[in-house]
Amino acid sequence: MKNLNCRNCGGPMLIDPSGTTARCPYCRTDYVLDHKDTDYYREFYARMKSFFRLSADGQERRRRADELWKQAEQETFSCSDGRQINVASLHRYSDRVMTAYTARQSVIFRFEPGQTENADKYRRAVSMLDYPSADVRNLSRFFPVISGGFSLTDDSVLLAVKKSEDEYPLRLFGKLSGRHTAWLIGRMENLCCVLEYSSIVHPDFGIDTIYIDPYDHQASLYGGWWNAVRNHTAVNGKVLTTRHNLTALRETAAQVLGFPNAAAAKETDDIPKPFADFLKSEPESNAYDDFAKWDDVLIRSYGERKFITMDTDDEQIYGKGT
Repeated sequence: MKNLNCRNCGGPMLIDPSGTTARCPYCRTDYVLDHKDTDYYREFYARMKSFFRLSADGQERRRRADELWKQAEQETFSCSDGRQINVASLHRYSDRVMTAYTARQSVIFRFEPGQTENADKYRRAVSMLDYPSADVRNLSRFFPVISGGFSLTDDSVLLAVKKSEDEYPLRLFGKLSGRHTAWLIGRMENLCCVLEYSSIVHPDFGIDTIYIDPYDHQASLYGGWWNAVRNHTAVNGKVLTTRHNLTALRETAAQVLGFPNAAAAKETDDIPKPFADFLKSEPESNAYDDFAKWDDVLIRSYGERKFITMDTDDEQIYGKGT
């Protein structure tokens, strides 16, 4: 996926899921993309979705992935001990603290000189995670496992986090339909329940920190852990609680549906009224009750649960005339 740089400050731009606008995370400048860029990103998003069909066997999946990874950009980092680290990344995301590279089997965070203490903050935050003793779903699979750290010659630091080959940043799928966003909400509610159980607030919970595996409809939370804090911690004069995670869940879902924010969500042919109302609603007092609320909304919105692949439309699911 190609990167666009801000014409104002030169920083890498973040492309909206619609593929029509971009924002610079450094100077907050917004741009409307020209038609060539818009066509490129919409085509890229469509290609991402078309690759992931449940019917594809393992060999076909690997072939599709191999084709996708031909677009990877290469970058080499020099370690302070003389080693060279080559990173092939499909996607790159930057802010003032770090740059995150999506490699095939890992996420690589490069913390800028002067920001390297955030690598230690990442480690400490991940170590705060706790899981119920009766965790039959093995929820730890959806949270970071750190595989290595490296000091570079320019005084920056690399931190490598494991991921599966089939996990990609949520942003790379562009705008999603109502039903696909619905399964994503269920997975994000799972993540929020673990954060609740661990008494952790994750201020960067969102489209750039969540990675999804569209083959089995799973979501993992890999980014932004250097900003994670304990529940009821004061940050910049504001006390953060785990309800923030649930608010961020709603904002993330609204963004991938194409709304500017959760408050702007509305009923459409694709989004039933209970779904839109949920996005606009205040979170419950805790993640467990919020998950139960979503479970009821899901049934009232779409009825019977049906597992669907990323490129399936309503006619294929329910037949003509429904």
